[in-house]
Amino acid sequence: MPKGRTFAAKLAHELSTEGKVICPKCNTEVKKIKLVRANKSKADTWTPRYEFISMCKCNEKKVMAGQV
Repeated sequence: MPKGRTFAAKLAHELSTEGKVICPKCNTEVKKIKLVRANKSKADTWTPRYEFISMCKCNEKKVMAGQV
């Protein structure tokens, strides 16, 4: 059985910036999120359309409002 991580190890992993992209404008981490939107097909039916976008504090309000 694997050894459980301590709280200090989890905190150190969360605070490390290795592999994270930082926005130069707002100085927060840029996260990739998956948007699911409705897409109308030629047969006049609705299907989901999946998109991945980058989100940080700069565009968070627009993304959550559906303007992106």
